[in-house]
Amino acid sequence: MFELCPCLDSLYAGVPDEIALRSLADLGFRHFEFWDWRTHDLEVLAKARAAYGLHPVVFSANTFAEPLVSTRAHPAALTQIRQSVAHAARLGTTALVIHVGYAAAGDTREKQWEAAVAALRRGGDLAAEAGVQLLVEPLNSAVDHPGYFLDSLSQARRLLEEAHHPSIRLLLDVYHLWVMHPDLLADLPAVVAITGHVHVADAPGRHEPGTGTIPWPAVMNLLSDGGYRGLLGLEYFPSTDVSSSLLASRRVLGLESHDTRDAHRRSGTR
Repeated sequence: MFELCPCLDSLYAGVPDEIALRSLADLGFRHFEFWDWRTHDLEVLAKARAAYGLHPVVFSANTFAEPLVSTRAHPAALTQIRQSVAHAARLGTTALVIHVGYAAAGDTREKQWEAAVAALRRGGDLAAEAGVQLLVEPLNSAVDHPGYFLDSLSQARRLLEEAHHPSIRLLLDVYHLWVMHPDLLADLPAVVAITGHVHVADAPGRHEPGTGTIPWPAVMNLLSDGGYRGLLGLEYFPSTDVSSSLLASRRVLGLESHDTRDAHRRSGTR
């Protein structure tokens, strides 16, 4: 059975980390993720593991300000990766999202592609030294990220093949890919084996599963049949209160358990 990994930044926007983490623990979750360590209290996050038994699973290695597609940004990107790897060791995190970035003005796509491959290889070496995995995430350029360089599954697969590094895998964001791929269900089987983490949100709207048009039972079956055994990151913006949204996500994804029913009673929801 898959386990869920709620994202602090999308689910608890503006809520202090301590309160958000306590809420997740009360709801019976064991994992969480977040975006940028620079905007969080790392001391609070480090204590959460001991206090609540919560494991910080993944966060970003670099930001959009250090695009891998630009060789000019590589020194800054590698500095960010080094810092992130150090924080990952402190938090017990073993996966970091690596952002390829937005297309760079003035450079050909071929040149940007070569820059991204070179940066991924160097970043992969840094990650390997620390026993951390880098996750490459294609983002949709149609709605949320116009101009993003890596916006399709086929491109992401090719980029990983050319980087050819054992410490680099795919972050499969079902929402972003559904926006870009009307035939996503046909494309998924080819990439499940190279997937290191999965993000979940429905489309349109980017709210919790069950609020849009994505056929979640089919997606879940394809992930399971393809051998994926990792976590499902809940990176969506709730359409209702967070507790109800999280519990509804479990039901829609077919992951309701005794622990979750206990969480219903503790949170007062049904």
